[in-house]
Amino acid sequence: MLEEMTRDDLPEGVMDIVDTIGIDAFKDLVRLVGGSNLYIPNESSLVKSYRNKMIRKEFKGDYRSISRKFGISEVQVRNIINLKLE
Repeated sequence: MLEEMTRDDLPEGVMDIVDTIGIDAFKDLVRLVGGSNLYIPNESSLVKSYRNKMIRKEFKGDYRSISRKFGISEVQVRNIINLKLE
């Protein structure tokens, strides 16, 4: 029955999701996790490990330039670099 439904058949409360990912992806999402609580991380927590990986890859000993490039403090850069060494 879900396959037959169109956008007009869906409740208003899901329209933001449908408009963002499309009706077919929404139906797939309903099939995958419908009825359960789903946590979707925010963007900053999602990209944090990737950012840290890039910092470690690009780090050449200059904490200041890396901190400016990634918009974080030198202390944060030091912590990220030091975590790799542990």
